[in-house]
Amino acid sequence: MIGDRLGPPLGRRLAARLFRPPRRPHHRRPADFGLEAETGTVRTADGIELHVWFIPGRGAGTAIVGHGIGLTKSASLRQAELLHRLGYHVLLFDHRNHGRSGSDRARRELADRFSRDIAACVAAATERWPDAGPLVVWGFSFSTFPTLYALRTRASPIHAILCDSGPGLELDPMLRRFVGDGGAQLPALARSALRHPSAVAAFAATAVSMLGAVWPPDASASASGTTPMLFLVGTDDEVLDPAQVRALSARYPHARVAELPTGHLLGIKDAEPEYRAAVTTFLAELAAG
Repeated sequence: MIGDRLGPPLGRRLAARLFRPPRRPHHRRPADFGLEAETGTVRTADGIELHVWFIPGRGAGTAIVGHGIGLTKSASLRQAELLHRLGYHVLLFDHRNHGRSGSDRARRELADRFSRDIAACVAAATERWPDAGPLVVWGFSFSTFPTLYALRTRASPIHAILCDSGPGLELDPMLRRFVGDGGAQLPALARSALRHPSAVAAFAATAVSMLGAVWPPDASASASGTTPMLFLVGTDDEVLDPAQVRALSARYPHARVAELPTGHLLGIKDAEPEYRAAVTTFLAELAAG
């Protein structure tokens, strides 16, 4: 039985596993959605090779599309198909420690390191499609945090971000709920152990320390204050409290929230018309300036 003595070391150990989850294979391919893609790799500033799919569009814009923690870029192909219909070039990528991308065993400053994945993909897409329209980044669940964190400096090549099922304003309560309600890709035995309060507290504190982020980005001192944002929120999200997302969005003058009658990461499946309409309207307004 997990007690006050064993709970903290177990929580700390499982926090490290959160950022290096068991790898999943790609369960879908671009061709399954009628998309023609070129497979490639992108190298980050710290030397991690990211596995990517390049999907050319009509040049209405360029989109960098990630995925949730423990998943792969194949989980985001429905969103890629939506963007492609709107004329966007799309670059889908596996984050480090996920899918077919390289491994990173670092335990510090992980928010910055995961944001480097986005920066590398932005640079690669800009080089490949230099004359396209606005460049947007789309994150999902836990990867919405590095998506927003990519705007932490004043200068940014990103014109807008989209965030599905996150992020939240406060890291510690978000992590406690994330692991307790099944968002973390952990074995059933580990999730059971994390029901003990001391393990949960150690898990959340260790994960926050490993991220090493000043959160959230300051709207008055970074590109987050001038960048349009769309937060897609499931009102029945059991993993990340929708109130946390609304509280975060209120800090940014160019952010909007689209609330959908669905759960975590299920908007494009369970509320497809509303989901597609929210994204389409947001990108149309972005293009109009």
